[in-house]
Amino acid sequence: MQIVQGIPAAASATTAEALVVASSVPDAPPTTAPTWDNASSIMQLFYPAGSVNPTSDPQGGADFYATPLDLADAQNVSLAYSVFFPSDFDWVLAGKLPGIYGGHKTCSGGDDALSCFSTRLMWREGGAGELYLYAPKDKQTDALCSTSPMSVCDQAYGLSIGRGAFNFTPGAWTHVKQTVTLNTPGEQDGSFVLEVDGRETMRLADVYYRGALMLPYSSFFGGHEEQYATPRDQYTWFKDFAMAINA
Repeated sequence: MQIVQGIPAAASATTAEALVVASSVPDAPPTTAPTWDNASSIMQLFYPAGSVNPTSDPQGGADFYATPLDLADAQNVSLAYSVFFPSDFDWVLAGKLPGIYGGHKTCSGGDDALSCFSTRLMWREGGAGELYLYAPKDKQTDALCSTSPMSVCDQAYGLSIGRGAFNFTPGAWTHVKQTVTLNTPGEQDGSFVLEVDGRETMRLADVYYRGALMLPYSSFFGGHEEQYATPRDQYTWFKDFAMAINA
């Protein structure tokens, strides 16, 4: 993981498509292709060929916890950021993206989530997006596990909620904003709202969470098995991280 000044122009779908069009037009001037703005500093993540997650060899992506705000008494928190997948990104089977967590750390990797939760996002094949929820599994409603267009409540790992409700766009920035409202103790009335590029794509009102809120930064391929590994070196880029306490 490193901070870089912009990303390669070839990673942009707009630039790549324009270059193809320009090359097909006889005597087209060089200005046919748009320029690529590399003015901003952004976070670059590297996923080497064969990597699955940061605990495996080779190590790929990143996984760490951050507390940019004092969230000990927070009841409603929003987290937003932008992510860029290059135009030729190979999604393989799945990969993790940042979200919010509460309770103890490592609320992932098969944790029973009895005293913690995490709301990371996840990409699936073809760039389909979802909420990848860790929370007390036996306290969730049947409706949560029926969230359209597809949900898979895996008792061994996290809950795949709303798979395909949105898509990450290769070759362009995708801006995501999630808002978590804790449940009343003992009640299934917590909420999760997800906006993608300014449009609400998911609203859940029956989630059972608990704990103090924090930010886990996760981005890697996986799953844990070899079939999730990236077949070649790949990159993603992140920017515009923002967290707010709403209540």
